Amino acid sequence: MIRNHILARTGISRLKQALDAYSMRQRVIAENIANVQTPGYRSRRLTFEENLQKAFRRRIPLAQVPQPPRSIPIGQMSLQPFRVVESTEDYDNGVNNVNLEKEMTEMVKTNLSYSLVARLLKGRIDMIHSAITGKLK
Repeated sequence: MIRNHILARTGISRLKQALDAYSMRQRVIAENIANVQTPGYRSRRLTFEENLQKAFRRRIPLAQVPQPPRSIPIGQMSLQPFRVVESTEDYDNGVNNVNLEKEMTEMVKTNLSYSLVARLLKGRIDMIHSAITGKLK
């Protein structure tokens, strides 16, 4: 219970969700690149930024209220963290709709975003470590 409270208050769980989503996006992009010469393949993309922003904007409660078993949560917003959708782009490379330049650009942007979130997560963990031990890292 205390562990969940600390994770919620520090935003670590949201940062972990972001890392998971960026990792999944890299896999989807890699799949698109791998299928650049597959006839009829439709490129896919992963969407999650909008839901992630909603999650960050949500006010995190100070204490979790345990719910009775088999209860129906009322008033809780369910966020689907990310989902893979078929691209609506009308690009034609002669074989399918995979735009290799765009995929490579998205891969670099996703890698940079992943690195940024990983640094943020490390900073949060370092702060908690310093608070517990009383020593700066």
